[in-house]
Amino acid sequence: MTDKINEYLLGTIAVVGGFFTKQVLGRQSKVEDRVSALEKVVVTKQDLESLERTTNIILEHIINRPKG
Repeated sequence: MTDKINEYLLGTIAVVGGFFTKQVLGRQSKVEDRVSALEKVVVTKQDLESLERTTNIILEHIINRPKG
């Protein structure tokens, strides 16, 4: 009798544990996907510096070109 109860209890714990594990890992996967998507969109200071240099070069070219 106690063997059956132990088997049922162990089975129940395994099912509940599996369910919680699946939920936690699923949420972690969703969070990782969202962070990856944000990392693709975020602009860093280094990105802005190269853009500023490029803009300055273009402006210098436009301002200093010979008129004619």
